[in-house]
Amino acid sequence: MDKNYTHITDDLLAKYVLGEVSMSEKEQVEHWAAVHPNHLKKLDDFKIIILKTGLKIDPQLDAYKALERLNARLENEPKVKKIGYKSMLRWVAVLTLFFGASWFFYHNLIDNKCNINTSENTVTQTLPDGSMVILNKHSSLSFLGGYFNKERKVNLEGEGFFKVSADKSKPFVIRINDVQVTVVGTAFNVKNSGDKTIIIVESGIVKVNNQYNSIHLIAGEKVEANKNQSHLFKEINHGKLYNYYYSNELVCDKTPLSELVVVLNEKFKANIVISNPAINSLPISTTFKNESLKEIIRIIVETFKIKVEYGEGIIKLK
Repeated sequence: MDKNYTHITDDLLAKYVLGEVSMSEKEQVEHWAAVHPNHLKKLDDFKIIILKTGLKIDPQLDAYKALERLNARLENEPKVKKIGYKSMLRWVAVLTLFFGASWFFYHNLIDNKCNINTSENTVTQTLPDGSMVILNKHSSLSFLGGYFNKERKVNLEGEGFFKVSADKSKPFVIRINDVQVTVVGTAFNVKNSGDKTIIIVESGIVKVNNQYNSIHLIAGEKVEANKNQSHLFKEINHGKLYNYYYSNELVCDKTPLSELVVVLNEKFKANIVISNPAINSLPISTTFKNESLKEIIRIIVETFKIKVEYGEGIIKLK
């Protein structure tokens, strides 16, 4: 071994890896590393430590000189030792591991769950997995995701419109009563009222199942699932009445009059009754935006040539 290179210090090795050495120091380190395999291994270990800890050169800061200034100040403290690069890198590695582990566990155990509750207003919120939900009034939702769960778990009460962030490894699963809605990445509306749950798909594919049956829905299809229902039956959804609570529009496309009446009662807190069963399935195709309830009733009456009767707290279509 060349004795001229046995004095290579940890500080000099760290300076070399960080690109802080002079030309002569660079030659010394490279020659030292070349004369013995153990030297080369030690130099490689320093490179690994610095790369793993993310220690980088700041062109505005001479790290070595800053360390020397700190050591100079500490010389007046008799019980404090100088800080070398080796000790510094060891502590950087430990702290990086600690904060990395802390971030991982926080993100997957704490930050990957949330609860949302609404009262008199709808709420739009991005969930921890990147999915978006619009929660209707008087609704609640809980979400739990993260590395340690095989699925993204959602419990819903009320109504919500979801745009799910795609993740094939972790299905997005909503549970309501005995109904389970499973998706990977899609857009759909879920509404629960007592024992009845309605799922309407806007895009993608949604799997709906209960303890007895399972079906798949595609865009433009819906299913109404009642508690303890033995079989699920899907059907075509006409229009976009389901999104009135966030779009403020009633989009009808051959929509049966009876379905429009249900939404009008919800939207306007009205009590509209179809007293003539023969007009229940009359199809209407139009879009209502900012019309009042009275104006909408007028358009319906004129469109179908039917009669309307206004009573105390009730509107009868016949």
